[in-house]
Formats: sequence, C-alpha cells, structure tokens
Amino acid sequence: MNPMPVVMYLMGLEAEHGLLTALGFAKRPHPEGIGSSLYLREETLLHSTGLWYRGVLYLRPKERFYRAPIPPYPPAVHPEAEPLDFREGLRHFLPFLKEYEAAVIRLRGEGRGRYLRRLPPGAKRHLKDWKALLGGPHIGG
Repeated sequence: MNPMPVVMYLMGLEAEHGLLTALGFAKRPHPEGIGSSLYLREETLLHSTGLWYRGVLYLRPKERFYRAPIPPYPPAVHPEAEPLDFREGLRHFLPFLKEYEAAVIRLRGEGRGRYLRRLPPGAKRHLKDWKALLGGPHIGG
C-alpha cells in the first residue's frame, strides 16, 4: 500500500492554490534554491521532493521513508538518516495525513473528486491505496 504519490500530488495542488498557507504552513524559499518552495508548519515540512513529519522523512523520488533530522531539506537526506520499513513510515505519518485530509475538507467544503479524476499516471496507479487509507466518505465532489 502506497498512497504517498497521491498525497504528494494533492499537496502540490494545494500549495499552488494557496491552501497550504490557509492551513497554517509558512512558505519559504529552499535554502539551496532547489526546486519549489518549502512549506513549514510545526513538526512538518513539505517540499516537492519530500515530506518530513516529526523526525520521519518521506522522499518522493525514491518512495522511501527515513528516520531523519531536518536540515538538510529534501531532496537531500541527512547522512545519519535511518531507512525505515515502508509500513512503519506510513504508520508514523498516518495521524498527520488524516488530520490534514480533514482540515482540507473543512476549509474547502468539498471532496477531492475533481482533483482525483485528473491525477497524473504516476499517482493514478496509487489511487486505490489512497482511497483505502485516506479517502473515506468525503472523496466525492
């Protein structure tokens, strides 16, 4: 089960539409000028290449989790980072992901249906996993 490509795609859309700042994330330039901006919130950091939450990093290009301090910021991985079993990393992220999905629905007042219908192929093949873990009854719309 890997819902993370869908999570990362949706968070990217939400960054693009200004929703992350409405959800309490502060937008900052990447210190090394790499790719997109960083979005920071207490115990959470998002970059187009990764998501860090409370000491665990999901690195999108490798589709792997690491127990890792921040900085360095994604796409870099701390030299002392410890690879985690995918299920363990996902379990660590689950409270954040569920809270985030609920906050998006409260703020937006609609489901994710129209965004989920336009997923790129790399994320679309993981849609079933996303729905099973996070979709719940609010995905339509």
